[in-house]
Amino acid sequence: MYDRRILEKHYIPRINSSDKGHVILDWESEDAQVRRFEVLFDHIDVSGRSILDVGCGIGDLYRMAASRCDAVSYTGIDILPEMVEEARLRHPEGNFITGDLLKEQLFAPGSFDILFSSGIFNLKVGDNHAFLKRALEVFFSISSCWVVFNLLDPKHPVQRDIYYYFEPEEALEMAKKHADHVEIVYDYVPKDYTVFAKKTLDC
Repeated sequence: MYDRRILEKHYIPRINSSDKGHVILDWESEDAQVRRFEVLFDHIDVSGRSILDVGCGIGDLYRMAASRCDAVSYTGIDILPEMVEEARLRHPEGNFITGDLLKEQLFAPGSFDILFSSGIFNLKVGDNHAFLKRALEVFFSISSCWVVFNLLDPKHPVQRDIYYYFEPEEALEMAKKHADHVEIVYDYVPKDYTVFAKKTLDC
């Protein structure tokens, strides 16, 4: 499904205490990284809710959530302990854990109001289609309401071989198997789109 060694090779050499998050996480710019986060806050009122940030990296979403939202309960999880260590150094007041949700049952069903994941499906890591399919099964179990994730758009004219590009229609159908309401948001950065999936209309 995915090769952990690819993740380690790509990200671990980038981790250091002096670089900003977008450099470590291989985003094209700091503005692009921030815009991907802002899409979440623009479409969901997260105040007073619990968020699980899957693939939290060095905790940049935590910093933004803490500054913009009231009484938000944040948990960040990353498969790479080196990322989590750096997140804890930068945000000692945050809640960050190391774990692989696809291999470990770390949370009970419905543990979080919102599960958000930014960028974890972008790197070619093996069978990305199977990776997303299995991840969504786990995500919708852990979340009690929203699952939100972004993907790279294959319609963008500039592409690189190390990244994986999902057709929006395919992502939409995969999310619809688990949610009553699904929509896709475009136009915040050129090469990206975000899927918002709500398990039930009244959650």
